[in-house]
Amino acid sequence: MSIVCRNTISLSSLCMSVYHTVCSYLQTLLGWFKEFSDQQRNLLLSRLLDCCNSAQMHHLSLQMEPILHLQCPHNCQDILSWLPPTISFKILSLLDPGSLCFCLRVSKNWYRLATDERLWQNLCRVKQYQLSHDGQRKLMKTYSRDGHIQWKEMFAESYRLCRNWARGYCNIRTFEGHTQGVSCVQFDENRIVSGSSDKTIKVWNIRTNTPWAALTLEGHSGDVRCLHLFGNRLVSGSSDRTIKVWELFTENVSWLGATCRVTMQGHAHTVRCLQSDDKNVISGSYDHTLKIWDITSGECRHTLRGHTNHVLCLQFRDDRLLSGSGDCTIRVWDLNTFEMKLILRGHKAAVTTLQFDESRIISGSLDHLIKIWDIATGA
Repeated sequence: MSIVCRNTISLSSLCMSVYHTVCSYLQTLLGWFKEFSDQQRNLLLSRLLDCCNSAQMHHLSLQMEPILHLQCPHNCQDILSWLPPTISFKILSLLDPGSLCFCLRVSKNWYRLATDERLWQNLCRVKQYQLSHDGQRKLMKTYSRDGHIQWKEMFAESYRLCRNWARGYCNIRTFEGHTQGVSCVQFDENRIVSGSSDKTIKVWNIRTNTPWAALTLEGHSGDVRCLHLFGNRLVSGSSDRTIKVWELFTENVSWLGATCRVTMQGHAHTVRCLQSDDKNVISGSYDHTLKIWDITSGECRHTLRGHTNHVLCLQFRDDRLLSGSGDCTIRVWDLNTFEMKLILRGHKAAVTTLQFDESRIISGSLDHLIKIWDIATGA
């Protein structure tokens, strides 16, 4: 027993000796530290941190938490609050839409900065997030309030639509009511219009697909082959060789009825394609001709001849008309002089669809090809 006690005393004395030695070293180190410059202190701390493991790091974080920002001004870590507004705006303008939305949730100050209408207006002008020309125009009309455009809300809707198109997000709905095949459709924000081989046209409420919500237009004695919806005016073409202009009467999204204002007669075969504006209807037929009609009186103003087979598609804008045919050609017409300006040859089968803008024509054909043409030269 006496041996154990002596060892215990010796061990205790050794621990005390080590403790006093460590304290002496520590006091010396602290004395040096107080005499160091800021640069020297930073160097020593960096070296000490390199020697620390997780236990020391945890202890350090607990010790630093209450005093870390004790001498700092308010929001010392919020760089956007300290920068001039123009620089903060520049930084935020470089962010993608997702990151900008995250900024809205950081603080009240960041929310104020990130809701700057100029940021969202700039995003609306990025081509990646834009809809078609008509789509952009409709969005601007929807989100205009007292002459002021709500850019943030407009961008959110545009972004959602672009994302849905890119990822294929959709809700599939079925509209039933025709008794034979559907040959053509048109639509706007509130309506879908369909033409069928059952000789009828149906106007559907786009918000519901119930049959009793459809307005049925009867009048053609043959298949309805083509339609064009322009406001509350609907133009239809049929295998009965006639074109009819209908006026749709609506209140909000409820159908009150429709009436046929004009029936145009003059084609010798099926009316296969047409387009209308405020003044004219232009139609293409299996009789190889295109006709220009007065939309109010129904009078045929001009007949354009040149195709040697069925006229299957057309589009006009301003003073330019394009038509595609079963003769494998695309023809460009001047609506001021009613003269043919160009014949585009290259397809090996019937040209069934086409679209054009200021510089290009894009056509599709039964030869399985899509071709892009220069509208000025036809090359």
